[in-house]
Amino acid sequence: MSQIGPMVLPVKEAKRNLEQLLEELDLGQTLTLLGSEGAPVAVVVSVKPTRPAAEPVDDWEVRWRRLAEDVGRAWQGDKSAVEVIAEMRR
Repeated sequence: MSQIGPMVLPVKEAKRNLEQLLEELDLGQTLTLLGSEGAPVAVVVSVKPTRPAAEPVDDWEVRWRRLAEDVGRAWQGDKSAVEVIAEMRR
């Protein structure tokens, strides 16, 4: 699942897609389930081994580019990661 950070979903949504969600989680990744009032009610932690990489990545620039793409897809804030880090350094 190439996602940065934990996934958070309402229980009803997770129920509809549970099999797919579990398949996408890699070892140690978590899925936090929210109850009807929006409060966390459970955390699912994957214990399955990670999938082998589709292709070996020998070039570190390719690795960094892929990591940047993963972070960009997973980022949910109004500010960019660069802006958040800059604020933390102040």
